[in-house]
Amino acid sequence: MKNKLFKKSMILGIIALLIGIGFTQMVPGNELFFSNYKSYNSESNIELRNIMLTGYWNPTGQMIAPFSNDTYLNPDGWKGANWEDLGYNVYSYFPTPYSYNGTFEVDYQDTWEDFWNITDEIKPVVIISFGAGNGPWEIEYNARNLNSWVPDNKPPYQPTPCPPDDSVPPGYVRHSTLPVQAIADAVNDQTSVYAWVDWSGNPGGYLCEYIAYLGMWYKAIHNTTGDPYRCWEAGFIHVNPSITLQNAMEATNVTIREVIKSILSYPPNKPDIDGTNRGEPGIEYEYKLNAVDPDEDDVYYHIDWGDDNYETTDLNPSGTDLWVKHTWGEQGTFIIKVKAEDINGLISPEATLEVTIPRYRKINKPFLQFFQQHPNLFLILQRLLLPLGLR
Repeated sequence: MKNKLFKKSMILGIIALLIGIGFTQMVPGNELFFSNYKSYNSESNIELRNIMLTGYWNPTGQMIAPFSNDTYLNPDGWKGANWEDLGYNVYSYFPTPYSYNGTFEVDYQDTWEDFWNITDEIKPVVIISFGAGNGPWEIEYNARNLNSWVPDNKPPYQPTPCPPDDSVPPGYVRHSTLPVQAIADAVNDQTSVYAWVDWSGNPGGYLCEYIAYLGMWYKAIHNTTGDPYRCWEAGFIHVNPSITLQNAMEATNVTIREVIKSILSYPPNKPDIDGTNRGEPGIEYEYKLNAVDPDEDDVYYHIDWGDDNYETTDLNPSGTDLWVKHTWGEQGTFIIKVKAEDINGLISPEATLEVTIPRYRKINKPFLQFFQQHPNLFLILQRLLLPLGLR
């Protein structure tokens, strides 16, 4: 009995001692030491890095066949995976040569459906379309949003909708965003095919111009900085059927290389900001930053903490986490603004995160705070209380 009384007295004494260690804790409202911690992903930052090639009449389907993953069209096997170790997958789509059925049949409705289904599936960063024409390697600069087209082979003979793009007036001209002159120069320098840029003409008002316009339109739709599947370039090339298949394939490879070279100097994607959106004055908080650079260049982060404090970090590898810390000295709502800059001086879109530092009231919670700072002592006290039936 005396033993039990002694234990109870000792435990009560420990509790009294702990309560006596008093100090004032700043607590936001009725919340104690807890923040709403959530992840703010500004973008999905998924870089599929797929290049889409399309073809129509010979030799354009045949010359891009090695990039098809259709075993019927390309029995030798797809060679577009991480093509030439440049970091891009290359996929090609074209109708069956000679019969011209299957994907991209000679039909506006079929072409419309196939185009949007394929782009939705592979999310291309570049679209290069080819078709038979005067060539020899005629890089078209223009494509029109026509309301009257050369009739195809099936009713209703015209595109539906017509004009295809209702976001702009009929007759609106979109332009190739491929590096057209660089492609022409490289093809002329590295192959026997004559290449040139048709700056003022058009692709002819038939299916070649139709798919040329769809590609340029897709690029315009998906070229905003906030688009997680951004398309950087799109354009169309007319190829003369008299070109040998070998020469056409060589010019195709040169064209793809020039396109990849041109997109290796783009700014980083919008950074992700990961951290608390609520806190208290005088407490240091940590935030995780991450930005992916399409070229895999190292990046700096320029940070505006929203309270007239700014900083620029050291270089950090693309796509890796960087932790930064900040303390707000007063109550208020602050907008963290972050931009990433690569080693070429190209700057990303701005990412933001709103942080609220509310008014605080003083609550004397020494006992609770003491155990939160010394969790092991709470476990010891719990063990002492259990034999007495106290919890």
